[in-house]
Amino acid sequence: MKETIDLLIQTITQGQDSSEILEAKRDYQKLAGEIYEDDRSYEARMGLFLEWYIFDRQGPGNGKTPLEILIAQNSDGSLPNELKNVQYFTNNIHGLFVIKKIRNNDVVVLNLLDDKKYSVKEKEGKFLFHKNGLFEGRIVSIDGDYYFSGNFCFHPKEVEKFVKGEIKKINSVRNGYLKELKKINSQLKNLNSRLEKNARDVEKINGKIQKSNSTDKTQSLNEKLEALKNVRAELTQQVSLIEANKSILETQKIKIEIDELISHLTQRLGYMNLKWERSRQIDLHDIYCN
Repeated sequence: MKETIDLLIQTITQGQDSSEILEAKRDYQKLAGEIYEDDRSYEARMGLFLEWYIFDRQGPGNGKTPLEILIAQNSDGSLPNELKNVQYFTNNIHGLFVIKKIRNNDVVVLNLLDDKKYSVKEKEGKFLFHKNGLFEGRIVSIDGDYYFSGNFCFHPKEVEKFVKGEIKKINSVRNGYLKELKKINSQLKNLNSRLEKNARDVEKINGKIQKSNSTDKTQSLNEKLEALKNVRAELTQQVSLIEANKSILETQKIKIEIDELISHLTQRLGYMNLKWERSRQIDLHDIYCN
């Protein structure tokens, strides 16, 4: 998996303007901290940056990640054979994980961000992890199986309470949006019910008009029909407006904004970890704090 992702990164970055990658690196390091080649975790941190760049960073102007652009530009199957299933990489889970079980060929992790457990195929689990270890990582789903991308940022177990507190803040924002979404769905359900009733009423009146032999009665029915059509137009307009608001809520807030908050949190934690790595003379809880 790591070799495949390295090839994916190489394929994307070799076609990119170097100034674009440097700009992305500056954006990333505003929160994650500047890294140097003599840092012990230099390779892993560069790996995490490049993963963020291809999987998460939305390009200015187009709102698409480099991975999404690559997929769109190579729909004819012109990618290397190793990347023929590149679509799989869109199913990635960037998280803050705690190791729950370490077995011979896989490990069970709990993602603190969504409180879900994943059984991840990893033959080197006994060498890479220890039980209850806390780390930032990324999981890719392929044909129902999960694999690590191969780049990690390991955090001290003692800061798990702090990390959970920061996640709770994000979940509070997410839950607020989900509550708003529930309200919108209820409004849409009500409006659609009224539209269905309106359609039934229109059908009934049309039936009466066809059977009517009275000019006055037909005129009265036509007036009611016109009123129903006006109500339908108004209801349809309301549905369109609410559906537009729902789309904004689901994409720009629940998806994009929450993903950005998560990304900012992992980058901040990465910077705290970098400070801890560079100076063990500072108390751990004086580093992992707001």
